[in-house]
This record gives sequence, structure tokens and C-alpha cells, in this order.
Amino acid sequence: MLLASAAVVCAADIRLPDGPGANLVYAKCRTCHDLQYVVDAKGLVPAQWRAVIASMHDYGLTATKDEDAALLQYLTTYLGSNPPPAAPAPAAAGAAPAADGSAVYARNCATCHGADGHGQPGFIPPLAGNPDLALDGGAFPVAVVLHGMDGPIAVSGATYHSAMPPFDHLSDAEIAAVVNFVGHGFDKAAAGTREIVAAQVAQRRAKAMTPADVHAYRAQLGGK
Repeated sequence: MLLASAAVVCAADIRLPDGPGANLVYAKCRTCHDLQYVVDAKGLVPAQWRAVIASMHDYGLTATKDEDAALLQYLTTYLGSNPPPAAPAPAAAGAAPAADGSAVYARNCATCHGADGHGQPGFIPPLAGNPDLALDGGAFPVAVVLHGMDGPIAVSGATYHSAMPPFDHLSDAEIAAVVNFVGHGFDKAAAGTREIVAAQVAQRRAKAMTPADVHAYRAQLGGK
């Protein structure tokens, strides 16, 4: 969530075909590289996509066998040699179902930030005890998850130069849930702030920001 590789920002606006498993591709693939690589590979046969997934594991992908199967099913169906026609836009939905912040974190964030939120020394900043989680009354992480962030930051005396891609494919409810899980779990870095609600995420989503804008916003809030 709070950072991964500057290259991912370049093609943040690339959108995958809608279909079961699309969000998993966003979560597992865009963390390390932009989706142009995935889109350009359209037309691969199942054996080739299977080899791509295997190579991703060689480079640090963490995914269960069920997630691997879901990735393969999506890639071979929607980016294979004979994709189905584009699905019609979904009808307006009612109230969004409750989201499980721990599950959203495990699927989208743990690969880089670790199951315990301690990050990767020298590369990925920790979330546990990270004071950024309390900036702007606990709302700053919403901007990071939605729009990504690109620029050096210091956390607990260590400087990190990696960048985080946007996770705007997640719903407002999912983003609120994962921000609350991270801020009020681990070392409770956002303790004392109010929990985020989906309506706040929707308001932030309506404000266009680049990852560099989010970095500047952090500085305005006193982040170093």
C-alpha cells in the first residue's frame, strides 16, 4: 500500500477488461510493473500464461494455488487468443457490502509490506508504527491507496525511494476497510483518529491526483 516501483506509475490509467479475477491481476501484477506488459501480452495461449505466472513467483509473487488458478483463468479468458466481447456496464448498485480489511490487505498489500506490516528494510517502508497513517486525521492513507505515491520519504529514521502504484480498482468500501485495518491494527499508528468510511473515499476519489501530487500533499501535512 504505501510504496513499490516508480515504473508502475507511468501506465496507472491502463484498465483491464472487466471479468472475474481482474482485481486479482491488479493486486498481484501492478505492484511490480505497469499493466502495459500484461496488455501487450494479449493473445498468449494457456501454457504461456502459466509460464508467466511461474516466472512471477521467481521474482517474489506471493499467491496461493487458488489465486494462481484464478489469475490463469482470467488471463487466458480475457487476454487469451479468443477473448469474450466486452461486458456491458453494470447497473447502479445499492449499498456496498461490508469489506474485510484484513482480507483486502492480505490480497493487495502483504506482498510488499509483509503480513505483519514491517515492510522490507531499505526498499518498502513499514506500516506498523508509521506516523503517516495518522496524517490528516487518518485520511491521508486514502489518497495513497487511491492514487499511489512517488517520491522519497523517511520513516523511523530510514529513507525510502520506492514508489507505490494506485489501487483505485478497489471499491470505496474496500479502501476504507483496509485503511482502518492498517491504521488501527498492527501498532495502532492511527489510534485516536476516527475510522474512515466509504463516503470519505468517494470524495477523495473525485479529486484527481498524481502519485507526485500525493507526495507533495504529504509534505504539506508535515511528512518528511
